[in-house]
Amino acid sequence: MNHIALFRSLSPLALALLVAAPGCVATSAEPQSDPSAEDAPAPDGAETGSADDELTATLSPAAIDDGAELSTASDDGDALLSTSTLVGLSTGFYVPPRVGGDAEFDGHGPSVSLQVELSVFNGNELWAAVYMDALETRSNWTHAEGTAWYRLHTASRPIVDVDGPISFNHTYTDTDHAHDIFSFAPDNLVNKLDYVGDTKGNEAGTKTGVRVYFNPITIVTE
Repeated sequence: MNHIALFRSLSPLALALLVAAPGCVATSAEPQSDPSAEDAPAPDGAETGSADDELTATLSPAAIDDGAELSTASDDGDALLSTSTLVGLSTGFYVPPRVGGDAEFDGHGPSVSLQVELSVFNGNELWAAVYMDALETRSNWTHAEGTAWYRLHTASRPIVDVDGPISFNHTYTDTDHAHDIFSFAPDNLVNKLDYVGDTKGNEAGTKTGVRVYFNPITIVTE
């Protein structure tokens, strides 16, 4: 089990301010339009597809669909704990802000780095932080970077643990204008990533982004 109770007393905004590097902040609450890309083979074994229209990357986001919850009870020492497996969780499509260069990657990548991490806030809320960095591979170094917080689930009782991985990292370099979709094994936190990197026009800060789909997440509640 991964003990993440340390984060329970912090608000998402407070933790974001503690850990975010310059330029690594969440976007405003204003909805954004889902980017589009032509249907063409994606690189590195990825498949092409379409991103969801729901774009909800915010500094204080509303809850994402909790998905299904399957619960069991187990005796752990003096306390009776309940184990719940959350399935079908995903984030909205997050578009990090442009922080450098012009708005056009122009076929030069971008080189993309992604980090996803779970935290517990307010005792019973499971949140995911999604950090994305997309950097053009040559001058003028167009750059989009930021972090968004998503509330994935609100439990009826305090969450004391997450039984399984709580973080995930991924990198790739875009080579076309299509959506780039990557799938991962069930022992990872993430099941699938749906990226938009480069497009035919301007994209940094407006279209380049990612949606995260999770493998089943098991939480332990009091």
